[in-house]
Amino acid sequence: MKAKSKHNIELSHYDYDANEVVQDGDVSVRAVAKAMEFEHFAEMLDNYCNTYSSGFERGRRVGKELQRTHNTIQRSIIVELVGVIAGLSDQAYTDARNADAVALAKKIAALYEQDGAGMMI
Repeated sequence: MKAKSKHNIELSHYDYDANEVVQDGDVSVRAVAKAMEFEHFAEMLDNYCNTYSSGFERGRRVGKELQRTHNTIQRSIIVELVGVIAGLSDQAYTDARNADAVALAKKIAALYEQDGAGMMI
């Protein structure tokens, strides 16, 4: 469901007995973000990306939207996302579905270790 504001998310669920979508109200994006632990963020990101519309271009659109936020927060976002990428690069097992992505993650993690570690603390 399309949000009325970027600051709130309208929640809904599907009622299989009634065969309809039921509106549950809305929640503040800030309140959710402040309440999340890293496990929640990982689960949220997993669910967000587990759609047929996820991919590089949608990620680019998110990045473009984030250009409007404060420069210090932009830095924090980049550091956090590089950390996520580095965490994904540490996998012992890959298969054909994620091998290229993990290889790219390894390159980004190595680049961070080589050039960016000091500036991203």
